[in-house]
Amino acid sequence: MRKIIWTCWFQGRTHAPELVQKCVRSWEDRNPGWNVRCLDASSALRYAPALVNFDLSEREVTAASLSDVLRISLLHEFGGVWADATLFCNRPLDEWLPGVFGEGFFAFDRPGHGRLLASWFLGAEPGHPTIAAWARAVEEYWSERAQADQYFWFHRLFRGICEADPQLAGLWQRVPKISADGPHRIQHLGMLSAAPETAVEVDWSTPVFKLTYRYDQAAAGPDCLLRRLIGPGEPSGPSEEVAGMAAAQDSPSLPSLASLSVSTENLGDHIQILSGLDVLSRFGLSPQIYLDRDFALKSAPGLEEGLDHPILLNGWFKRDSVEWPPHPRLEPIFLGFHIRLFQSPSLLSEESLAYYRAHQPIGCRDRHTAELLRANGVEALESHCLTLTFPRRLPAASQSEIFVVSRDDRLAAAVPASLGPFTSILHYSGDTDFMRNMVRARALLETYRDRARLIVTSLLHCALPALAMGIPVVIFYPLNTPEGHASDRERFSSLESLVPIWQIDRMDEVQWSPVPPDVGAIKLSLIDHISERLDRMGRSAIRTLGPIASASALPPL
Repeated sequence: MRKIIWTCWFQGRTHAPELVQKCVRSWEDRNPGWNVRCLDASSALRYAPALVNFDLSEREVTAASLSDVLRISLLHEFGGVWADATLFCNRPLDEWLPGVFGEGFFAFDRPGHGRLLASWFLGAEPGHPTIAAWARAVEEYWSERAQADQYFWFHRLFRGICEADPQLAGLWQRVPKISADGPHRIQHLGMLSAAPETAVEVDWSTPVFKLTYRYDQAAAGPDCLLRRLIGPGEPSGPSEEVAGMAAAQDSPSLPSLASLSVSTENLGDHIQILSGLDVLSRFGLSPQIYLDRDFALKSAPGLEEGLDHPILLNGWFKRDSVEWPPHPRLEPIFLGFHIRLFQSPSLLSEESLAYYRAHQPIGCRDRHTAELLRANGVEALESHCLTLTFPRRLPAASQSEIFVVSRDDRLAAAVPASLGPFTSILHYSGDTDFMRNMVRARALLETYRDRARLIVTSLLHCALPALAMGIPVVIFYPLNTPEGHASDRERFSSLESLVPIWQIDRMDEVQWSPVPPDVGAIKLSLIDHISERLDRMGRSAIRTLGPIASASALPPL
């Protein structure tokens, strides 16, 4: 299990009521070695793919319903543990969770009539089939309505996927059961009840306690049951209404973002650019200007006067031109950066090295580039490629095809007939028009996401996005000369750490039923790196979720 604990208070942790702040702190205090992330209306967008295009302007979605969409998206993408902001950690996870996690999924059992599980605590491996099916059901549910049709809609969907799929039902039956009664006990006895009288009725070995922030804090005396659990009172944050208003304020003005463009026919270049633009869109950033990667970064025609422009510098900078290093009003974010000295020796000129040092650490696409920069006194890290940030796909019956993807037809000709029927796709369009190729690249990604059962490829930027989406991939080195193969080994040096890479002339050794590796840790690192860089620029909180409907919009129990 990934040791990450997700929780959320949409108005922001500093605006949360005292009880919420103490609950979040309980997870931090009792779980050293775990990464506790308390998201808000801005940061939730960065990590939950399901929320990026979740239009709230034409829906009435409460914070409770929105957090259900958030939790299922996070667990599908990254795995870990979800804990409601009003869930208090009473025992360290490492003491009890491994013993009930044999199926890669856990929830507390039967919190009420008609509900198979409680959703205030969920633990899952990333891409777990139960979470994937549940996430698909959530997507379909909200595609058809503007508001929830019942209070426990999220629990009803879980029951529905179990009733529809005997395998998922069997999996849930095999999960060791811990009743939700214990976690609810303090609420049921009365959080403000006198502890000397009621504490004896609480099982204090219970792993977690489900509480509510809706109580009269002034009436919470020092001897009440709640204080026995969470400790003495502290000054509270703003009321729910004030915090909600704070979250709904106008966003700051958008910075003028620059983006790379390319004049190549290789759609892998466009896929790399799309990956960066997709991540930046989660922050509310979209490009106002495109600058050719090889021919316009230093001259930067069209930059607005007096403004600095953030720009992601990712990919292979192939031309040894006078257009490097970039214009001083471009604020670079180096991630997935790749250097080939035989093509671009100027990328290690003294001027270039000084530029890297001014903007280090440099996030490199591969181990080779990171080692090259470190050898020249530049702080560098192996970030991997931004194409690993594409969201993990949801399961669908249409994902039944095999695609063989390469630069030419030689790979397709070498694939054994025993593999079965497949579709051959070339990533070279025969066209250098940037915008047309961006459309083609997006269509290819959607084809792989929606239709692929297996992808066989010799292309880095087919393999990496497919792995990010959770698609099984068989990867080959391109057919090449010995010198060319050495160069390919450098380009593929980070991919080699994720999956086996095969030789086309040794097809009899290939394992044709690969299990996609979990690249969630790399996704998190890439998104975190962009977030930290934008924070330093003062540009990380441009986009927030909203408007969020009041609790009254959710149907009553």
